[in-house]
This record gives sequence, structure tokens and C-alpha cells, in this order.
Amino acid sequence: MKKLIEKIKKIEKLVCNNFEDLEIDDPKEEGIYDEYMLVKGATDKQIEAFEEKFGITMPEDMKELYHYKNGSQWFYLLFPNDKYGRDFNYRLLSLEEIEEQKEYFQNKDVLLTEFYSYEEDSTKKLLEEMKDSRIKPYLHNKMWFPFAEAPGGISLMMDFDPNVNGVYGQIICYIHDPDEITYIAKTITEIMDDTILNITF
Repeated sequence: MKKLIEKIKKIEKLVCNNFEDLEIDDPKEEGIYDEYMLVKGATDKQIEAFEEKFGITMPEDMKELYHYKNGSQWFYLLFPNDKYGRDFNYRLLSLEEIEEQKEYFQNKDVLLTEFYSYEEDSTKKLLEEMKDSRIKPYLHNKMWFPFAEAPGGISLMMDFDPNVNGVYGQIICYIHDPDEITYIAKTITEIMDDTILNITF
């Protein structure tokens, strides 16, 4: 897992050096980077308590990320693409922030067909585009855990209830207005690799 930490540290440098190309505020000048550097990692006990509370087992590389940093404050750490090539800037939520969000977001099961109707052609098209054998056809699922967020109501989520061709703990994305779910990656390590490619100019 040492390689994962090396990837994170590379991302930290790239974000600070390329903030203008990324169209974000200078993290060092704004004090965002200093605040981020003060963030400590989660302990084994904190991670175990989180897993036990929700009845899940986090992937090893995700645990390693949280051992390094339990959240990133307002420092953008993740810049993955979705299947449409859209890239958003995500900050990492702390375990405590995840627990808070679960009280009101992704705290119940709602099928896409319960949220959308097939009456409009645009809705039919959206539902067809969202079909993915890796993701169950939900808009909200108790076993989806938002762990990173971007401006505009966009969240990366750990999926602990994958569909037949998915993998436990895979990463999916919730995008607001129009509300949709899209696949991102099998692991956080893949997201790190994607991020490095996306922010190297």
C-alpha cells in the first residue's frame, strides 16, 4: 500500500502546481493546503467502528487512504472521469462526515423507476443510459456510501451492494439535476491513477 500513499503525495503536488489549469483557487495562498496538512489519518479503531456500525468491510486501499487522511477539508484530492468524460473536483469526506450524510442521504432504498416515470422521451433516454450490469437500478441505496463530494450535489460513493457484474466496494457517482447514477471505477487506486493523468499538464 506504500504505492498508494506515493500516488496521493504526487496528487497533492500536482494540485498545488497546476491549480490555474484546474480552475481552482491557489490552495497554498488561500490556506487550504495548510489546513489539509493538519488533517490526521483515521485509526484502526475508528475504521473498525465505522465498518461495524454499518455492517460493511471497506476495501484495503480505501482503508489505506483513510489511514493517511481522514478527510481532506476543502482541498480537492480526486479528479476522476466518468464514462462520459466529465471530470469533477472532489474533496474527501471524513468518516464523521460520511456518518452525518448517511442520516439524510443514501439512507433508504429508492429504485430509479420509483423516482422516474417512462412518460417522457427524455426520461426514457436517461434511464436507458443509466443501465449498467455493474450497478443495481437504484437512485438511492442504503448500501451506497458517499465518501467524496464535488460542488453542485455530486458525490462519489462506495457501493457495497453491486449488481451481477460489479464488485463489492466499487465506486459509483451520484449526480444531481438531472439525478443519475454512473459507474466510475473498481477501486480508489484506479481513481488515483485517473486523477494523476487528468491533472498532469
